[in-house]
Amino acid sequence: MQNIFKEVTSLPELPPNLPVIPDHMEPEFKSVTRKPIVPSEEEISVNKRSRSAKLRIIEKK
Repeated sequence: MQNIFKEVTSLPELPPNLPVIPDHMEPEFKSVTRKPIVPSEEEISVNKRSRSAKLRIIEKK
């Protein structure tokens, strides 16, 4: 899942010295969180199954 988010939020290969990125080459999504959000120690103590959860967020432009 992490690779899919990286693919849809990054720019494609662009020619060198391109002064402006054309609109059709802009990524369709923007990453909201830089790192995944993981449960706190308190949440893990209450809910053991949350230990492996990682929340990643992107938004459509």
